[in-house]
Amino acid sequence: MPFTLTTWNILATAYIRRAWYPRTPRIVLDPVWRVPALVGHARELGTDILCLQEVELDVFSALQAGMAELGYSGSLAMKGEQRPDGCATFFRGFTLLTDRRIVYADGASGSASGNIAQLLLFEYQGKRLGVANTHLKWDPPETPRDRQLGYRQIRQAIEALRQEADSPDGQIVCGDLNVAPDSDVAEAMLAEGFDYAHRQCPGARTCNSKKQPKLIDHVFYRGSLRARPILPAEVGAETPLPSLEQPSDHVPLTAQFDWA
Repeated sequence: MPFTLTTWNILATAYIRRAWYPRTPRIVLDPVWRVPALVGHARELGTDILCLQEVELDVFSALQAGMAELGYSGSLAMKGEQRPDGCATFFRGFTLLTDRRIVYADGASGSASGNIAQLLLFEYQGKRLGVANTHLKWDPPETPRDRQLGYRQIRQAIEALRQEADSPDGQIVCGDLNVAPDSDVAEAMLAEGFDYAHRQCPGARTCNSKKQPKLIDHVFYRGSLRARPILPAEVGAETPLPSLEQPSDHVPLTAQFDWA
């Protein structure tokens, strides 16, 4: 039976700077308005698995209460290094078997940036599904591969998936990867047998920082899964994000999956 998965960076309040969002109404940046709007938007998505990034503790509590009314369970993995946010995954119709937090050792001497991956193993209608929800560090485009924190992080996420004791029938890696489809990070995923759900959607964009529409959130998959991409909301250079319609500076990205 098919299922849907959505990844969405919901924008931590701690990271908001008014000057960065000149086209956004002031009320939209106020957590008094925005947190309930995030909960409402998450509920309206109606997805089976919802992978979120930049989730703060108070926002997770609000989401947990709102999503529980629709039958969802949720899990939160906070970043390290005293970062104020983390990755959270909500799901319904799935049985959670394991839930692990991977802290990336991504510094030159083994130190950590605080970025993490949330690794979950589900049972779903006789199949086992592994999901890695992560938020990779942004690197300037000209950064050599061996100095990219994001590349080091995705290599560690891949290795963590490889070490899973029980090989799942399918695996999904998703989140705000902070890279375009032609990046070293994406190349590493493709080399490991992953494909990305929105490969045939050249117009798909999930944010527009500095008025540059781009696809930097991704849903990768491998194993016996087959994906059907669902186009995200249209994002242009002048699209206000966040807005009254989209309460984050990223829009959700969704794919439908079935088993081969």
